[in-house]
Amino acid sequence: MKNNEKVRCFFEKNRKKIESNPLIIGFLSNKDNLSLLEDYLINPTEDNKNKVDMEFKAHCIRARRISYISNLIHFFSQDYDKRRRKEKERNLLILDKTSTDDSEIAIIDLVKDNRQELNLPNSNLMEDVGDEDLIHALKTLTEKQLLILDLIYHKNMPLKEISFKLKTTPQNISNHHRTAIKKLRLHLLNKGEKLK
Repeated sequence: MKNNEKVRCFFEKNRKKIESNPLIIGFLSNKDNLSLLEDYLINPTEDNKNKVDMEFKAHCIRARRISYISNLIHFFSQDYDKRRRKEKERNLLILDKTSTDDSEIAIIDLVKDNRQELNLPNSNLMEDVGDEDLIHALKTLTEKQLLILDLIYHKNMPLKEISFKLKTTPQNISNHHRTAIKKLRLHLLNKGEKLK
């Protein structure tokens, strides 16, 4: 019987056992281990058998270590998630409670926004302006632009506070302000040229 025949016969005879065992599949997927087994099948000496046995034992030890570490990581991560969940459930922020045992002030009163709510004073700026041309120019603005001009010039609010109240960025407020001023200037310049 030829050497390749012996190897082929061995694998055909033990195919089901090999395919059903992932440990053996992992062992034989290494080319060095496969060549050790082939050497033993071709030349079945005690020395070749011991080489295959030693390599298979080393492979099993590595597989056990990897499995152990993998399980350790898996269960540790599950345990960590459980601890975090418990911690969140135990340390709920209840705003109705007092900040300390001695205090009578609720936490919600400490974090509540006490600034005045924004009313839409669209007419306030228009009421204070006496110039008819400026009133006509103001009427060309959008409602938002008019509101921003009112908050800046009539209420003397800073851009950051306006952006907080309107729930936008200071940059956006600045852009609306700049556009409104340009519109007013253009409208007033055109009106002045028509009068000449």
